[in-house]
Amino acid sequence: MSVRYLLLSLGLFASACSISTVSEPAIGPADEDDSISLSVSLYIVDEAAGTPNAQLSSARNVADLEAVAERMQRIWSAAAIDLSIGTITRIKVAPGIIADLATGDTSSFLDAAVAGDIPIPGPSSINGFYVRRIGSANGLAHLGARIFFVADDPSVHDERVSSHEIGHILGLPHTLLDQERLMFSGTNGMELSDREIDVARFGATRILDGSR
Repeated sequence: MSVRYLLLSLGLFASACSISTVSEPAIGPADEDDSISLSVSLYIVDEAAGTPNAQLSSARNVADLEAVAERMQRIWSAAAIDLSIGTITRIKVAPGIIADLATGDTSSFLDAAVAGDIPIPGPSSINGFYVRRIGSANGLAHLGARIFFVADDPSVHDERVSSHEIGHILGLPHTLLDQERLMFSGTNGMELSDREIDVARFGATRILDGSR
């Protein structure tokens, strides 16, 4: 069975092979009637060998992420993208893999997920993993998968980090133009330009039709 198939079955794969050859349609201004529903699951990463309060485990709890998810929805409602929240739960991950994540290295996590060594219950179209640390970053989105990671103590709001990383998954690059924008790095900006809304909605439709 191919790695691509396994990642796809886990909801962890996003094809990057034809992005440059697919033209983006002009979707136009979003309104409530045009809402796109995109499923998202959130996971708290715990050290498998310890308790939820172990040294490498995230200090978050399910109630924290439920509140983050609600605030994320407010951000993405500007693009008429409805984040349909699926699973919110804790998962156990080997200490060595969490240590790798703490340096910003996600490769061992993905390898273990593909091998079935990290059970991921109820994956969605986009999956977020909340960890003690992820290198020196507030968060990151894996370039080859529809997953993102968020650190326990980001320098900006949790919902902002999460929504920023989802923006990358939907095809949005960083912007250097305006600190009030969601895709400006390292601030609490949460605004989306009309162009960013078009691109994000196009990315969401590609996820839903299986082409991304």
